[in-house]
Amino acid sequence: MFRIPTSKRVGIGRIPLEVLGEIFVHCLPVDSDPQHIQELLSSVCRLWREVAIATPALWTSLKITYDPDLRPPLPIIRTHLQRSGTRAFSFKLIAVHSDNPDPDLPTIVLAELAAARHRWCKVHIELSRVTEEILDLITIGDAPLLQSLRCNAGEFEEDLPIPLHTLFQGCPRIELLQWSSFGLQPGPLLQPLSNTQLTSLSLRIGLSILECITLLRLSPCLSSAEFYGLYPSDLSAVPCLTHSRLCNLTAMGGHFTTFLSSLTLPALLNLTAGSLSTPFPIEWDIELSAFLTRSRPTLRELSLSAGEQDSEPALLDILALTPHLHSLSLSFPASSLTAALIHALHPPPPPDAPLCPRLQNLRLRVVSDCPDGLCSAMLRARWGTHAQANKVACLETSRIEVMGDIHECDEEDIEALCAEGMEGELHIWG
Repeated sequence: MFRIPTSKRVGIGRIPLEVLGEIFVHCLPVDSDPQHIQELLSSVCRLWREVAIATPALWTSLKITYDPDLRPPLPIIRTHLQRSGTRAFSFKLIAVHSDNPDPDLPTIVLAELAAARHRWCKVHIELSRVTEEILDLITIGDAPLLQSLRCNAGEFEEDLPIPLHTLFQGCPRIELLQWSSFGLQPGPLLQPLSNTQLTSLSLRIGLSILECITLLRLSPCLSSAEFYGLYPSDLSAVPCLTHSRLCNLTAMGGHFTTFLSSLTLPALLNLTAGSLSTPFPIEWDIELSAFLTRSRPTLRELSLSAGEQDSEPALLDILALTPHLHSLSLSFPASSLTAALIHALHPPPPPDAPLCPRLQNLRLRVVSDCPDGLCSAMLRARWGTHAQANKVACLETSRIEVMGDIHECDEEDIEALCAEGMEGELHIWG
């Protein structure tokens, strides 16, 4: 490394070069592209450039956004891999949309990165299409330092399986896996996997209920799981599963209650469930109530969404089983949420116990047949000194969408609540 005698340095130049290198490392952004900072530190003067190049920790992360119509960014990748030495290497690879992309370009770029697969640490890949060759580059081979893998793909080749068992065999330290594709029904075939280190799993690829339960059974340390595109399967040979560590669960698909009916989750804190495109199965609310009764979770957040719904669900029975809720979001067709729900959320006079006494965040979409003034009266009863008198938590945020005529009284009252400090919104659907 180029060195200037200490006696001839002034100011920051008197700092030992090893300390200066550590300062450079602390200049790197946490959540954004580090390349600008890397180039800036390398262009101040010859000494700083030498220090930057000789500091491997400065080059251990890279964001690659490439245009398929241009030449691949191989020189930048090679520079970072060389300067980072033997340290763990993290990268984010994003392909810009192109009308006429080169189908071989992603393979060329990933092959360059796969040469250092044994140093992969945190990997995020976004591609418009995944081929078998690309899938092999991502999943096959040892990556003993890999901690997280996020792969978002527009589509997969037809009938292309995701060999998660191969991935985990070479990645003993992986803790987070996120894999998504736009083709949710049906998704790529999953092969069995077993990983005791995995704590977060998100799969948006269209999964059978049996596959989801199998994944949970073989990942005992999971604390967060997301499954999108659930479709039914034969559960007759599958015993119910109790998972004692799962805290956050997202189950999206028309058969999500069938999935929940095979589970007991006593540690569950946050539940997001529903379907945006298909109606819920008959008696889904009864199945959800049975799941909550069986698991007895201390549920803090509940979000239910339905794209279509034929009848008003027994939401009051479900909410009665979740007294610890801090956040509630209900998104249903206009015929499913009625004024009865607003009435129930209005705290009753003592000594009757209020519904959801700890509620702080509320989102309702879409409420129908709601008299003018009813929404704002419920919100007022859960705000400020009124909340204290009614023995409920004070609402912090609220968003209510109403189907019907203009509700002038509600609008004026909610504007007044916002002026007092509540983050409130009222949307009227004509």
